[in-house]
Amino acid sequence: MKWVRISMVLVIILLLAALFAAKNSWDEKIEQHAERANELKSESGEAATPAEQAPQEEREEPEETDETSSAFYDALVDKEISTIKLIGDGLTAGYGHPEYTSPDEGRIIFSGNGETFREAGFNFGSWANSLREYVANPQFGEVDVINAGIRDKTADWALRNIDGLLAPDEDAVIVMIGTDDRIFSNVEKYEAVMRELLAIADERSEHLVVMSPPPSKEDIQPYNFTMEQADAVLKRISEEEGYQFVSLYDGIQQQLAEGVPYESLMQTEAANPVAGGYEAMWKEMRRGLGLD
Repeated sequence: MKWVRISMVLVIILLLAALFAAKNSWDEKIEQHAERANELKSESGEAATPAEQAPQEEREEPEETDETSSAFYDALVDKEISTIKLIGDGLTAGYGHPEYTSPDEGRIIFSGNGETFREAGFNFGSWANSLREYVANPQFGEVDVINAGIRDKTADWALRNIDGLLAPDEDAVIVMIGTDDRIFSNVEKYEAVMRELLAIADERSEHLVVMSPPPSKEDIQPYNFTMEQADAVLKRISEEEGYQFVSLYDGIQQQLAEGVPYESLMQTEAANPVAGGYEAMWKEMRRGLGLD
């Protein structure tokens, strides 16, 4: 009986050892299958489970987008623009700035109908000269800014003399005109003239930018419409036709609303900017065109 009991104990020990070995083997197979399944997921491009994704999602950041860039700026960077023609009145020429000059030896910007006009000087702080200084950066190549702003001229005058102002194949054209149209025209005629003028400028250029003039006092002259109405006209035309538009009116109005004194930006007895106004106009133009 003693040997029988010993034999039974040995059998039980052997069975337990076999079971323990089988369990270890099974666990190893389970781990191997899990590892192989993950490898197959990676090879096939199959999405991981939410638990597997979580650490990766925490590390991922959305791509940054450039919200300030513009077609005009991109064309400058790509060196597609070698000339920029500015069409406007005294606010484009820079009149009202205390250092404004119109040199007798300046480049002729218009000659016809018994009139000859020369380009305003380069050495004072108009928005046109700020643009000229900006594009002088070598990264843009050689860019010539031609300031064809002429004091006391209207959009109607510019349209009637467009052939003397614009060549058939301009690279870029920036148009800002309408301050004096309030004296000699009405808002309906101004809109009709600007539609035609801008259509021609668009046809004759690769890149057209439309800008609205800044606000000015409305009691200086017996104006037939306001600068706010002029801004609305230019916005509407630009939206309908797809022109790039910069509202200097809105930009300067915002500065006035923030407490910037009117007289630090504009003359009080005329509709011309002062030095601070030209600086503000350039700031708004730079922001509107995404010029970094």
